[in-house]
Amino acid sequence: MDSSDALLLLTGIGLLVFSFTLAPSSHHYMMMGPYYLGILPSITAIAGIVLIAVPLIKRASESRVAEHPDITKSDELESEAGNGVPEKIEVAERVLDGDERTLFRLIYENEGITQDSLHFRTGFSHSKISTLVKKLEERGLIYRERFGKTYRIYLSDWLKE
Repeated sequence: MDSSDALLLLTGIGLLVFSFTLAPSSHHYMMMGPYYLGILPSITAIAGIVLIAVPLIKRASESRVAEHPDITKSDELESEAGNGVPEKIEVAERVLDGDERTLFRLIYENEGITQDSLHFRTGFSHSKISTLVKKLEERGLIYRERFGKTYRIYLSDWLKE
C-alpha cells in the first residue's frame, strides 16, 4: 500500500469519526436545523466510506491480476501471426467472445487440462466453466474425456492438423 492509499484510508476513517461526533445524541437537537445536524453527518459519513473503499477496491483488483498472471486479456489475443500459433487456432479465437476465448486459449496451451484446473486458473465459477466448455464442445472446438469426477479437455483433432 503506497502513501496515497494510506492517506485516503486515514482521511476516510477521520471523516467517519467526525460524522459520528456531528450526529445528534438527542432528538431535541434536530430542531436546530437539518443542515447542521441532519445532512452534514450523512454527507461526511458517505465521503468517509468512499475514501475507505477506493484504496481497498484498488488493492483487491491489483491482487486479482497478480494471482492470475496466466490469464490473457482478450485484446492481447488478437492476431498473433508469427508467434507459432497455428492459423486455425487464431481463426477459432476470433470467433469466440472474451471468456470463451480465455478458456480456449488455456485449453490450447495446456492440452489435456482438467475442468477443475480451469476453475482454479481462471477464477470462474464451476457452473460458468461447465457452460463455456459445453459451448466450445458444441462448436466442435474441443472434446472431453471422463477423468474421475471431472473431465480432461482436449482440442478437436481437426484443429491439431
